[in-house]
Amino acid sequence: MAIRITGLGSGLDIESLVKQEMQAKRIPIDVKKQKLTQLTWTRDAYREMNTTVSAFLNEARKLTLETNFLTKKAIVSSNDSQNVLVNPTANAINGNYSLKVNQIAKYSTISSSAAIGLGTAGVATQNLTLRVTGELGTQDIAIANGDNVSQIAAKINAQSNLTGVKASYDSLSDKLTFVSSNTGSATKIQITDLNNTDILYKLKVAASGANDTGLIQNGQDAKVELNGGGEVTVRNNSFTLNGINFTLLKDPSGVPYTVSSSVMYDVDSVVNTIKGVFDKYNELIEVMNNKISEPKYRDYLPLTDSQKSEMKDKDIEAWEEKAKSGLLRNDSVISSGLDKMRRMLSDVVSGIGAGQFNSLASIGITTKPSDGTNSLSYMENGKIYVDETKLRDALTNSPEQVSNLFTKSGTRDPQTGRLTTGADAGIGTRLFETVNDIISGLSQMTQIVPTQSALNRQIDDYTKRISYEESTLSDYEQSLYSKYARLEEMLNKLNSQGSQLANFFQK
Repeated sequence: MAIRITGLGSGLDIESLVKQEMQAKRIPIDVKKQKLTQLTWTRDAYREMNTTVSAFLNEARKLTLETNFLTKKAIVSSNDSQNVLVNPTANAINGNYSLKVNQIAKYSTISSSAAIGLGTAGVATQNLTLRVTGELGTQDIAIANGDNVSQIAAKINAQSNLTGVKASYDSLSDKLTFVSSNTGSATKIQITDLNNTDILYKLKVAASGANDTGLIQNGQDAKVELNGGGEVTVRNNSFTLNGINFTLLKDPSGVPYTVSSSVMYDVDSVVNTIKGVFDKYNELIEVMNNKISEPKYRDYLPLTDSQKSEMKDKDIEAWEEKAKSGLLRNDSVISSGLDKMRRMLSDVVSGIGAGQFNSLASIGITTKPSDGTNSLSYMENGKIYVDETKLRDALTNSPEQVSNLFTKSGTRDPQTGRLTTGADAGIGTRLFETVNDIISGLSQMTQIVPTQSALNRQIDDYTKRISYEESTLSDYEQSLYSKYARLEEMLNKLNSQGSQLANFFQK
């Protein structure tokens, strides 16, 4: 940076004069920077609101899924639950069930007949090939000279997806076990030493001199009887009968046992789902309402760099808190979204049969407390209250009606797939699409592609203008110094001429 020595002849404080003129020159730039900061804060506020609304979308989706309203549960005694797990699907018919278990499904296995006795030492004394055959197919496994039991097991497991055979070495018992990857009578295991190295004897899975374990098929299917309807054979211990998922836990060991269960709608689960969604809804509309009613402090503009340099951090933070307030005050996207959600939650669902639930109010979900007081409900901006007793009664007596009230698909435009009016759509369907609309509207405020939003265009415009004007400051500053240098030069000449005249008259 050049060192300037100024004002020696004139006595002018040129540095101060230049500084003052530069400060004046920076004022329009600072104004643009403040506007740019406001625009950037506004964009950030839209993005933050978009994130908040998007987080609720998954909650809204829950009210569109029939399975969330028709979920069922099984009642099983504590003793029976140790033998069989019972988990009904939505297709299970409510009622009492009994499952008699005659045998459980088992894997085919081969295990070392005694401890191998080699530890981590190599069991293969030459390169050889083991042919592994299982239900899925046959693979030749290359075993290297010096491979120990664990290494052989790992190589077999690397091909188990092609053979259907797995290997497991237990160092505590010092035994190797081959097991089918599935249960059932169709499983099989056969290990063949193609090089006749006696390795199968060393692993204690074949007799000395034998190069093959033989074909082992000691797996078995499960055999059960549901409600006395005759024995059913299933391959696995987890299976579905009459829409109920069963998992067998106890081997009857030749002594069949029976498990009794009752299947019914899981009202508790549905109530918790509905309440959970509307709790999140209330949190969402509180945030949205606070944002559009947030006070705007017009006297608090974003601070310039020079202003920040004269303030403490806590003062800057307090100032910017007020400067950022009200950025989305009365925003049309948020306001219209709130209005639409309130309407679609309160409107009746058309196309539902007479005498059936056709509104949230009919199942105890309203915008006023369950005690009936509503004098202040208008101040809560659409907050939802759930009368749990009334909701439970509706779910207990008419779960399908409640499900239809929320999940009814409604008439859609064949071109866009969107609801035409939403009048005949379920409450959950309406809510999900409305939330999607709000997210779309917020996204358009900050989008870059396929078209840049007006807000982003403004930000780009101010950024370019500020960059250009700042690039001219250095030249402007240099021109000021040049101007004052010429003034200094002229004053020096004038002073010199004055001195010469004075000397002339003195003579």
